[in-house]
Amino acid sequence: MIIAVTGATGLIGAALCRQLVQQGYRVRCMVRQSDHSLSGLPVDRVRGSLQDAAGLEQLCAGAGVLFHAAGLISIGNIPEAELWKTNVAGTGQVITACRKAGIRRLVYFSSVHAFEAPPSNAVFDETAPPATRFPYERSKAAAQALVLAANGIGGLETICLNPTSVLGPWDFKPSLQGQMLLDLLAGRIPVLSPGGFDWVDSRDVAAAAVAAMRNGCPGEAYLISGRFATLRELAQLIGMVSQRRMPSRTLPFWFLKSITPVLEGWSRMSGRKALFTREALSHVKSGHPEVSHRKASRDFGYKPRPLEETVQDMYRWFLDHYLK
Repeated sequence: MIIAVTGATGLIGAALCRQLVQQGYRVRCMVRQSDHSLSGLPVDRVRGSLQDAAGLEQLCAGAGVLFHAAGLISIGNIPEAELWKTNVAGTGQVITACRKAGIRRLVYFSSVHAFEAPPSNAVFDETAPPATRFPYERSKAAAQALVLAANGIGGLETICLNPTSVLGPWDFKPSLQGQMLLDLLAGRIPVLSPGGFDWVDSRDVAAAAVAAMRNGCPGEAYLISGRFATLRELAQLIGMVSQRRMPSRTLPFWFLKSITPVLEGWSRMSGRKALFTREALSHVKSGHPEVSHRKASRDFGYKPRPLEETVQDMYRWFLDHYLK
């Protein structure tokens, strides 16, 4: 069976393509720019974008399943109109292409941020309402609604996966999370913020996607979580693995919030992505300590690996590609 993939060059897409190839599937990837992350993989490549109807038609032709991992991730540095064009309108284009090609199942990589997180003393599961606070969250919630509404129309089955904060090897771009770890290793982050995230391995997200392709329930969304850790705990893990000194001091949210305009201005001048933005601080402040993956475990056997293993493997990969 041919399996089509958008977003194949990203962190999740790179892990997914490797798992699909290992399991004997013929994989066809849409590539917009660089395909360095797919180097050496026996996959077919189609040049195009989510706004390219002809490219999507070529991607989908003869395929049985499409994994849709392409999209923009923002912590407040991308205009909402641009997010909407890619994450929402682009997903609509993918759905249209799937229907025209007669694809059987569409698995969409949404985000934990498509949901409004409940209070920290309540379990965070798929019954949470759609997110409304920030532009990125709104775009992912709207795209997820499109995908789930398309289930059952014209024979197309749709499933949404909602990963938490993703870490892992094959982070070629790198991702925002990967850049944060690289900055920690290089000593570019002298202090930390309070709070934290639920962290999940990109390889576990990819395995969940393959399992959902086979056994997931059409029309359903699944939270794909790992383990909660504060930024300080994550830095300590990285320090233990790398034997490098990590920052241990945390500054209060009120102070960090007061200096974010300066940090955002510096990032614009330097051309570097700002990791401490008002939206990023809000996310880490509200990072939920109990994001449940019970539904994914029940329906298709999802089981995340220990965070320590993820950090160790990611550091080893960084040594080969960024830290030589």
